[in-house]
Amino acid sequence: YRGGNVIGLMVAGMRKGYSDSRWCTYRQAAEKGWQVRKGEKASNIEYWESKPGSKAEDADDDERKSRLVHKVYAVFNAEQIDGIPPMHVEPRKPFEAIEAGEKMMAESGAEIRHGGNRAFYTRAGDFVQLPNKDQFVDAPAYYSTAAHELIHWSGNERRLNRDTLTKSRGYNPEDEHYSREELVAEIGSWLVALETGLPHDPSQHTAYIASWLEALKKDKNEIFRSASAAAKATDYVLRRERQEAVGEGQALQGETHTERHEKRCESDSPSSFRRG
Repeated sequence: YRGGNVIGLMVAGMRKGYSDSRWCTYRQAAEKGWQVRKGEKASNIEYWESKPGSKAEDADDDERKSRLVHKVYAVFNAEQIDGIPPMHVEPRKPFEAIEAGEKMMAESGAEIRHGGNRAFYTRAGDFVQLPNKDQFVDAPAYYSTAAHELIHWSGNERRLNRDTLTKSRGYNPEDEHYSREELVAEIGSWLVALETGLPHDPSQHTAYIASWLEALKKDKNEIFRSASAAAKATDYVLRRERQEAVGEGQALQGETHTERHEKRCESDSPSSFRRG
């Protein structure tokens, strides 16, 4: 599951006290020979499917347009199901996690610089700045910070063109776009950790709780929109689906990330997004 569904199921699991992160539909469980226990209540996930328009010669303009079809599926947690084998996740060895982190950073295509005592992404120079590794308390802190800044990087006009980044004035907690972009970046860094097995430092979240709350106070659905944007950013950072159109008029097919702006900004500009 992706986007808002990941957040929704995480919240549902926390509310019901589930420690197992696996979910499936009744049919999926039955196909495996498992049985959802009688009386168990499902949680819902949403799915939007794009249906192409009609190609019939006599179709009118509306019929020729593609449309989105909203579907809702009922899913059950593994702890609601009899017969399902226990979950066993082999933890990554420290060197494997480091390899995964280095691979993510190298293959992202982003320009990543080291030095100074702050981590940030600057749109003016289009690069990620990180402190040297020895300035972080451990590997989880370093790689979760790198993932956070790479999510910001993905939103540049030349990539996903995410308005929470492009319309923001940068490091300004009173800026609505800044608060929303920080929510995208934090969810995105968490999704990157889930996808890659990278260690994730949950203590980093506390720095952005104020921004999250500000965005959520104005719109309770913001977290689901942010989760959707974060899923797209995660795919981009991990080099998935880069050949797909990212929005009408924003198709970036075939874009290579060795192309760079000729002019670079050496300092933390007003359009930067940073931690700490």
